[in-house]
Amino acid sequence: MSVDINLLKQLRNATFAPMKDCKDALVEANGDLEKAEEILKKKGIMKVGNKADRATNEGIVKVAQKDGRLAGLKLLCETDFVAKNEDFIKLSNNLLDRLLASKKVTKSLEEVDAKFLAELNEMVAAFVGKIGENMKLTEVLVENENAYVYNHPGNKVASVIYYEGGNEYIAKELALQVTAMSPTYLDFDSVPADYRDSLMVEFRKEMEGSNKPQNIIDQILEGKLRKALAELVLMEQEYIRDAAKKTKEIVPADMVVKGYTRISVR
Repeated sequence: MSVDINLLKQLRNATFAPMKDCKDALVEANGDLEKAEEILKKKGIMKVGNKADRATNEGIVKVAQKDGRLAGLKLLCETDFVAKNEDFIKLSNNLLDRLLASKKVTKSLEEVDAKFLAELNEMVAAFVGKIGENMKLTEVLVENENAYVYNHPGNKVASVIYYEGGNEYIAKELALQVTAMSPTYLDFDSVPADYRDSLMVEFRKEMEGSNKPQNIIDQILEGKLRKALAELVLMEQEYIRDAAKKTKEIVPADMVVKGYTRISVR
């Protein structure tokens, strides 16, 4: 029998169950909305809507490479028990495969084509109905650039280094640095001017009333700025294997670090 599209939408909005399951339930219920909801409940495709507001503080992060492309995601759930579930991990792998097969470069969920995003969310919603926990696909990434990918054991953090030249060992070291130290910016030039300016305003206030020559004050201000930004800037951080070095000191002259991405559950 044909299914009333309005009823189908109502059932989908009420249960968040996959469209095919909603359609099958309406057919089985002869178009009765309440009966269709009961059918979904009995089949284990519970109302996801009731779970949608529950906190998702656990989950999985993964980045994969294939044929010169890379894709990453963050898939959240409520408990660590589910995050370690084999079917949940399989779901994340299936989502990654879909992302790797997509043709567009994507840096955020907001850039994902609406139809494609709906397909991804359908895959998540189907699993939610079976497991009974709230789940959310909150970050995606698809790139074509040359990169080194590091997935930290436990699948809670992943880092990507985009680079040219150099060697894979240094790229790996930088990925480990990003994973461990979670920098905000690549280098000093990447720090937004308004943020630098706001810091300088604070430092100038601290120097008010100083009798030092202006050139000395300027040097002090620049030193304060660099010190304040050192922990936030990847290339200025202390190298995790040797605190006497800055990260930029391990990068060879023939290597250009173009950027990085860090994805984490928390």
